[in-house]
Amino acid sequence: MFRSRNELASDTGSGIVGFVLVAPLVVAVFIAIGQIAMLVADKSVLNSAAVIGARTASAADATNTDGRRAAMNVLTSRGSGFGAEVITISQARNQGLTYISVTVTRKVTIPFLNREISITGKARAIDEASL
Repeated sequence: MFRSRNELASDTGSGIVGFVLVAPLVVAVFIAIGQIAMLVADKSVLNSAAVIGARTASAADATNTDGRRAAMNVLTSRGSGFGAEVITISQARNQGLTYISVTVTRKVTIPFLNREISITGKARAIDEASL
C-alpha cells in the first residue's frame, strides 16, 4: 500500500497544533495587559490622592493634617484594602511663595511576575496663606 503525495502533504490537524502552540502566548499577553491596566488604575488613584491632599492642605484655613485626611479619603474610596504605605506632606518656600508638596507611595505586588514594586503619586500646590 502506497500513499499518494497528496495524502502525505495534507494539512489535516495542523490548525489544532497551531492553536495549542499559540493559545498560551495569547493568554499570557491578555494577563499582562490586565496587570498593566490595574497598575495604571492604582497610579491614577495615587495621583488623585496627592492632588486632593495638596489642594486641601494649601487652603488658607487648612493644615497638613487636613491634607493627609483628604488624601486618605481618596485612597479609601478605592476600597478598604487600598491604602498608602507613606503619605509625605512638606512645605517649601520659593520666590516668596510657599508650596505644599504631597507624595503618596504604595507597594504593589505583580502576581504574574511575582514581584513587588513601589508606585508614587506626587502633587504640589501654592499655599493660600502665603499669597
